[in-house]
Amino acid sequence: MKGISTTLVIIVTAIVILVAALVVLTIFGGGIQPIVDITEARNICLQQAAQSCSITGVLPPTWNVPTMNVRENNIVAPYPCSHVKIANCNKCEDCGIAPPKTS
Repeated sequence: MKGISTTLVIIVTAIVILVAALVVLTIFGGGIQPIVDITEARNICLQQAAQSCSITGVLPPTWNVPTMNVRENNIVAPYPCSHVKIANCNKCEDCGIAPPKTS
């Protein structure tokens, strides 16, 4: 009997630890943004701009909102950067993207 109760205590303890870890990851997992290199961030911004410009003719509505944590030369910016700052363009034409063709 003693062996069974010890095993049961170990299993219950393991389950409690796993549930606690899952709760912590759920709480903090959504708020942690990955840090991207400046070249990767620029590519992400330009892809979003290309998609939006080709469909609507304007940049995405969140273009000026600081949303990306960027690392340049192994230094992380102390604040999130916006797409306009990363891609360095304010209009579709400035980003090198032609407006959509109208029929």
